[in-house]
Amino acid sequence: MKQPVFSFEAELLTDAPFEHITGRLQNEGPARFKSLRPLRDWATPEPAGEGLALRWERTLPGAVESGWVAVSPNPKGAHIRIEGRMKGWSAFFFFGWLRWRTDRLLDRFVEEL
Repeated sequence: MKQPVFSFEAELLTDAPFEHITGRLQNEGPARFKSLRPLRDWATPEPAGEGLALRWERTLPGAVESGWVAVSPNPKGAHIRIEGRMKGWSAFFFFGWLRWRTDRLLDRFVEEL
């Protein structure tokens, strides 16, 4: 039986140096950033092309939440992108909660740098 799937994405170009962002994520980990804590259950940062990717996945009652945050170099600094997905019947409720937790997440993340 098919299950509903909800997804979202956002991206941001920042003038924060790419090396600074990736260095902090690799040395301190995503849990050290207040803006990234709502997503929890982070995997170890991994290389993704020229950049770095952070993945999360967790199981909620009747749904699975997953996604990633990717940081890649840009001539002006760094390009940051987040994609999230929620699959399952209870996702109708939980997806609103996920969007509330990730609203302006990238803006808040850049402010913490």
